[in-house]
Amino acid sequence: MLFQRFRSAVTFASHLPRYREILTILFKYGFADVLKLVALEQVLGLENVAIAIHETGLLSKPLPVRMRLALEELGPTFIKFGQILSSRRDLIDDEFYEELCKLQDCVPPFPTKQVYQIINESLGRPVKKLFKSFEETPCGAASISQVHKATLHDGTVVAVKVQRPDITEVINQDLAILADLASFLENHVPEIRSLSPQKVIVEFSETLKKELHFTREALNAERFAKQFEGNLLISVPVIYRELSSDLVLTMQFIKGIQIDDRKSLLKHDIAPEKLAVTVTDLIYQQIFVYGFFHADPHPGNMVVLPGGVIGLYDYGMMGMFSLQFRRSIAGLITGLAKKNHRQVMRSILDMSEEGSVDDPVHFLSEVEEFSNEHFAESLRDIKLGEVLNNLLAVLRENRLRMKGNFYLGIKALTQVEAIGRYLDPNVNFIVLGKPYAMELIVERYQPRRILKVITRVLTESIDFLDDLPHDLRLFYTKLKRGELSLPLEHRIASEGIEPLRKTLDSVCNRLVNALLASSLLIASSILIHSRIPPHLFGIPVFGLVGFLLGFYLCLRLSISIWRHGGL
Repeated sequence: MLFQRFRSAVTFASHLPRYREILTILFKYGFADVLKLVALEQVLGLENVAIAIHETGLLSKPLPVRMRLALEELGPTFIKFGQILSSRRDLIDDEFYEELCKLQDCVPPFPTKQVYQIINESLGRPVKKLFKSFEETPCGAASISQVHKATLHDGTVVAVKVQRPDITEVINQDLAILADLASFLENHVPEIRSLSPQKVIVEFSETLKKELHFTREALNAERFAKQFEGNLLISVPVIYRELSSDLVLTMQFIKGIQIDDRKSLLKHDIAPEKLAVTVTDLIYQQIFVYGFFHADPHPGNMVVLPGGVIGLYDYGMMGMFSLQFRRSIAGLITGLAKKNHRQVMRSILDMSEEGSVDDPVHFLSEVEEFSNEHFAESLRDIKLGEVLNNLLAVLRENRLRMKGNFYLGIKALTQVEAIGRYLDPNVNFIVLGKPYAMELIVERYQPRRILKVITRVLTESIDFLDDLPHDLRLFYTKLKRGELSLPLEHRIASEGIEPLRKTLDSVCNRLVNALLASSLLIASSILIHSRIPPHLFGIPVFGLVGFLLGFYLCLRLSISIWRHGGL
C-alpha cells in the first residue's frame, strides 16, 4: 500500500507540467467553477491564472462552444474524447452534441524527416526501397497520424498512414490525467457522480488505445471488405500487409467525389436520390445483417466513385453487435413503428446492462407516451436518429444503461440518415430499414431454426439424463460418508458489517496492547534484577525505561476500557 502511494505521488509529480497546462486552459475557458478544481490552484501554482478571460470575451460565448474550443486547444486526446463523447447522447444534450460534432483535428503536419524515420524503423527498410515514389507533402494530417500519397514499384497508387512520433506517450499521460480528474469529479461533485465519469473514461481509453494500433485497423478493413465481398456498391481499400505495422498502414488510394458535394455528383451523372438509398441500405446491412459496422461514417470518411459506388475510409473506430442484440434492436424499431409498447419495453430491457427496472408499470407508461409523441406523424416525416436520441432521455430517467456499442450504432445511423436526407429530403429512412429488421424477427421463427433449437435442447437433455444416475450415486455416497460440503456465501452490505469490523479491531488492539505491556513489564523486571549497566540512581536504565513504558501502556489500556464502560 505504501509503495503504491509512493508510486502515485511520483506519477503525479511527473504529470505536474501537463496538469498545469490542462487546468490553465480549463480556467481560461471558464470551467473552474464547473470542475470545482479551486483546491488545486495552490498545488499547481495557478493563483494568477484567473487571467483576463473577462477581457478576452471568451466567457460571453455559450458553454458548449467554450467546451469545444477548450478541447481543441487541449490536443489530440481531448479532441478524440470530444468526438467519442458526441456519440454518447445519454450523457450530453443537443447543444453539446452539435458543438462536439464540429471538433476538428486542426494540427500541423510533422516533418517528413520523422516520417521517413518512423517508416524505416517500423518496416525495416528505407522509404526509397519500399516505394517507387513518395510525396513528402501529406494529403491529410490529423491528431494521431498523417497520410502521404505514394506509388508502389508496380505502379499502384497507395495511401501511407503514419502515426505521429511519441503520440502514444502523450495520449497515455493524458488518459492517466483524465482518469484522475474523473475520480476527483466523481468523489467531489455530486451533480456529475450519476454520470459515472470514471467508467466513461475507462471506455474511452479502451476505444482510443485500439485506434493507436494500425494492425487492428488493418484487420477491421479486411473483415469489412470480406463481409461485402461481391457487393458492387461499396469499395473498401486493399491493405498491403507487407508495408504495414502498428505505426504504419499502407492501403489502396481511393479518390472520389465527396458524398455531400451535390453539384459534382450531378456533373458526373450520379443521381443523389439513388445514392441516398444506397448509403442507407449499406448501413442497415452492416448493423442488421453482419453486426459489424463503420462507427464514424461522416462525409469526410466517405467518397463516391464512378457508377455511384461508395468508398469508405478510416476503419479505426468500428462497432459490433451480437445476433441477439441485433434482434433486440429490430424488435425495438418494429415495436415503435407498430406502437407495440410491450415489445419496445422488452427490447430495451434486453439491450440494457440492468435488464430490469424497479417499476415496470411506470416504465411501460413512459414508453407508451414516448411512442405516441414521436410516431403520431407519418413514417416518411420521422427521423430515426432523432427518435433514438430522444429515447436515451427516457432511459436516463429510468437509470438504464445500454450494452456494448449501442451508442456507436445510434451515432452511425444518425450520421448516415443526415447524409441520406441531404441527398434526398424525401428518403424514407425507416421504411428502408423495415425489411432488414423484419427479416431478423421472422428468422427466429423459421422451421429450420426451430428444428435446430429443438435438436440442441434434446441433445443436452439426453446428455443430462445420461449423467444423472452417476451424479446421484456420487451425491448419495458422499452424503453417507459425511463428506458432503455445501458452499454458502453470505453477502452483507458494507455499512452492515462495519460495526462488527470495528468491534473486532478494538478487541484485537486491546489484546495486542495487553500482551505488549505485560511483556515489557516482565522483561524490565528481569533487567532490573540483573543489575546490567548503565545505572540511574542505582537502577539499570534499560530496565527502568522498559518498566515505565509498560506501566504507560497498562494505564492507557485501563483508561480506554473504563471509558467504554468495561470496568
